[in-house]
Amino acid sequence: MSPTRRALLGSAALGVVGPLAGCSGGSDPEAESAQQQASGTDSDPTVVKPRNPDGESVLLDGSEANDEDEPVRIGRELVTSADRAAELLVAEGVSDADRERVRSFLDETDYDAETVYVSPAGVESCERLVIHSVSWQPGRVEYEYCRELRPPDEACETDTRVALALLFRLPVALDDRITGSGSSGRTPCRQTDTEYAVIEGNATVPGNETALGGTDDERGDGS
Repeated sequence: MSPTRRALLGSAALGVVGPLAGCSGGSDPEAESAQQQASGTDSDPTVVKPRNPDGESVLLDGSEANDEDEPVRIGRELVTSADRAAELLVAEGVSDADRERVRSFLDETDYDAETVYVSPAGVESCERLVIHSVSWQPGRVEYEYCRELRPPDEACETDTRVALALLFRLPVALDDRITGSGSSGRTPCRQTDTEYAVIEGNATVPGNETALGGTDDERGDGS
């Protein structure tokens, strides 16, 4: 018996549904979710900002050092494991307080769920950077900042630049591939609690206590 017209139409309908279902099944909700989680912005980032007034760099790559060569400078990098973090060295000239702060910051990072973004920078000795936000996507990290004077509490030198490193703790586990980075900022900060417009001679800032147990260098409003 030949198939009825209803049966043929039913078979045709099934034939169309099959390929469409296959296309629909090609999208992976978990992969899409992971992609979304790998992109984001933190408007109150956790960041340490050690400075080196006596040298050209703050962080060095201990994995590149040997008996004859000095460790090389750290460039922009995504630190994704405790093993890699252990290879980062703090340069001579960095204060003991900043040295301990960097080590604690790296050691306390949960690399299963977090990533440390390292970026070298430079700043005037009597200025500090205020970090407003950090944004990330696979292979790229950007941050926004402004500059303001440091309070007149300790020594600094006017018209002198110092080496600065920024270490951001990103709340996402990224891979270590970085293909681009960027920053944007202004001087001076438009909104600030700073109550002084100029400083005389020497100045710096000790900072305030924060949730990380250090100075305000460890949040977006320090150094």
